[in-house]
Amino acid sequence: MDKETAKYLVTYFFRLLPDEEKLAWKHHSSLLKLESNDNPKAMEVYKRKGWITDEKKILDLLIEGYDKFEERTAEKILKKYPDKIFLNNCPNCNKLARTPYAKQCRFCGCDWH
Repeated sequence: MDKETAKYLVTYFFRLLPDEEKLAWKHHSSLLKLESNDNPKAMEVYKRKGWITDEKKILDLLIEGYDKFEERTAEKILKKYPDKIFLNNCPNCNKLARTPYAKQCRFCGCDWH
C-alpha cells in the first residue's frame, strides 16, 4: 500500500481503528507536539491525560517508525472493514482525491460536482 493511501485511511477512517492503534497514534502525535516544548509540566499533563503511554504493547506498534505503523494500520482497517471504506478516486485519472468528500481532482483538475 502506498503512503498516500495509508495516510488517507488512518486520517479519514480513524473511528475504525482498534483502541490500541488509536492510543499509539495519540502517543505519537503528542510526542510531536511536545518536541518543541521544553516544559516538563506539559509532559506530566500529557501522561496524566493518557495521551502519552508507557505501555510496551502500545509502544511496540510504533517501534518500526510511524510510517510503518500507519501502513500496517491502514491495511488492517481495509481488511477488517472493506464495506465501510470509501476510496474517493477521480473518475478521470483514478488517483486518490484529497478527502472522501472531494469533488475535484488535485492531479488532473477533473470536477465531478
